[in-house]
Amino acid sequence: MEIDFIDTNESEKLADIYNKQIVGIPHCYKTNPDEFGSGFEHQKYSRHGYNEVIHSEKIIICRQKDEILGFADVAIADTELDGIKKQKGFIRFLTYKVGSRSAGQMLLSESEKYLTGFDINEIKAFRLLYVNDQCGYRFYHLNYGLISDKLGHICGLFGMNGYKIDGGEIFMDQPNYYIDEPVLPENGIEIIVKQKFGCGELPNFEVYAFRNGNRIGECESISVGEFSQAKNAQDWIFISGLWIEQNEQAKGWGRYLLHRNLWESQKVGYKNTAISTDWQNFRALLFYTNYDYYVTDTCYEFVKSLPT
Repeated sequence: MEIDFIDTNESEKLADIYNKQIVGIPHCYKTNPDEFGSGFEHQKYSRHGYNEVIHSEKIIICRQKDEILGFADVAIADTELDGIKKQKGFIRFLTYKVGSRSAGQMLLSESEKYLTGFDINEIKAFRLLYVNDQCGYRFYHLNYGLISDKLGHICGLFGMNGYKIDGGEIFMDQPNYYIDEPVLPENGIEIIVKQKFGCGELPNFEVYAFRNGNRIGECESISVGEFSQAKNAQDWIFISGLWIEQNEQAKGWGRYLLHRNLWESQKVGYKNTAISTDWQNFRALLFYTNYDYYVTDTCYEFVKSLPT
């Protein structure tokens, strides 16, 4: 086995090993080299006063003769929060062929060797991202940057090398759902539904509730077709956000807005729905499972502190 490097503009070469690794992982669909190459790219990340620029990205591959056994995608991020600037090292993605632990170890060791050449004090791996942040692989797991616990050989590798779980997300599905038109919990509430087309065959939805012009809640959804060109992704709708004003909670608005969004989605042809929540948000987990969602996957972010 040997370690090699390829340029980021050659990332389409990795589609085959990626496709072999994600079989059976919820909301990970087979991709072609062109889709892999275009969905691989990241963009500048800026949100709520936090700015980040990714640079010095490297793709490390492990070969055995002409076969790619795995790859690692590593980079440095220049960040600024409240005027404080830092550099952070992270492993965007790492995968290797099941049973080839030595290949995985070589990739991880080479990744750490590269990243510790910069002024960093920790390495994040499979960093927690959110829908539309556009820093992860667009085609991977609804654009979240986390690693599925179903890829146990990768989770185990990081755990054996001193990495700790630093966050996570629970994913839930409800295939073949059916929703009757929901009934408003209260009269006199204005409901606004916005339909927006993107990359998927079916539209995305935003549903808002207003009382006397004041927004009291909203539910947003996005087509899984935004992330994948696969045909079997197009009739899945992902609930990407559900928010209720604090003094309006426990009045039925969460249930209403969730079901209204799903009802609107159902009318245009969606058949299946998915949702997620923080791995420690037990209140949300209980809420969603009460409405026929069931857990399909738990995904993690890892972190390793470096000696100072």
